[in-house]
Amino acid sequence: MTLFDPPANDTLLPMPGLEPDNLLAFLALMGLLGALEAARPDWYPRACWKGPPWVAQLSLAARVEETEVAQAANEGILELVKHFKLDATRKNVDFEREDYRRYARQVRDDAVAASLAAALTAEWPPKNNGRLPASPLVMMFGQGHQNFLERLVDVPSGKLPNRLRKLNSPPDMTDAGKIAEALFSAWRRKDDADGFRWDPQDDQRYALRYRDPSPEGAAPTVLGANRLAAIGFLSFPTTPSERELRTAGTIRADREWYFVWPIWSQPLSRSCIEALLNHPGLVSGKLDEVRLLGVVEIFRARRVANGKFMNVVRASPVHS
Repeated sequence: MTLFDPPANDTLLPMPGLEPDNLLAFLALMGLLGALEAARPDWYPRACWKGPPWVAQLSLAARVEETEVAQAANEGILELVKHFKLDATRKNVDFEREDYRRYARQVRDDAVAASLAAALTAEWPPKNNGRLPASPLVMMFGQGHQNFLERLVDVPSGKLPNRLRKLNSPPDMTDAGKIAEALFSAWRRKDDADGFRWDPQDDQRYALRYRDPSPEGAAPTVLGANRLAAIGFLSFPTTPSERELRTAGTIRADREWYFVWPIWSQPLSRSCIEALLNHPGLVSGKLDEVRLLGVVEIFRARRVANGKFMNVVRASPVHS
């Protein structure tokens, strides 16, 4: 095989767990590709969608089974999270400009750590209080003891939440079987684990419930998807702009944030998908401008605020 030959498509695995209209699922898909690149680069992991109805497909240049994919992804997650170099005293994205510059300078020689720094915020423009705005993907700032940076390290690392540490038989939060469940089975959302409010099912508004949901705590989630999504977060860098920061795969309209992602028909690598996320035609929902790149559908989801909590709704197809 020469440098320019595409890798052989020896394995094509459907991933019905990754719902096409779910932001958490799309982040998990990006994290899966990143984790496999770290653990098994010779597999040349790529992804595409078949349908409609759209079902994610994992393309590999090796003959492997679902359990091997989950195990390799688990290894990749644990390796990549070692590079999440964060100040242990900072639990949320609340940088002042000089603090952020100092942090970015410290991690610039580590590709993974630098990607994380770029995904969190940008150094311009500051908010009225002098602090830098967080990426729109950051949906928690300490409300209800939910701390984004703390979770961004603890969840992929497999650290037990405080409420589970006193159990006689606590769950293994690094169980590769949980990754297999997230990818290859319909989500049952049965895990008592911390998430990032990227799943539309995390939206537990009082008006939509018979009882006040507050005493019940956070809704059960999909542990494997959240661990993968923490790695997928690295694929959404922010950049400074004149009026407000810009984040890959997002658009600001009518004072609200929207997340935008493509559905594509041919296997693409993580870096190719990241390029699509920054394409102006994709972000503005102009399917005709990206159709020649293999994009067959564009999904867009709105971020919503419910009191002091932020959530995201299910995405809908965008028609030019």
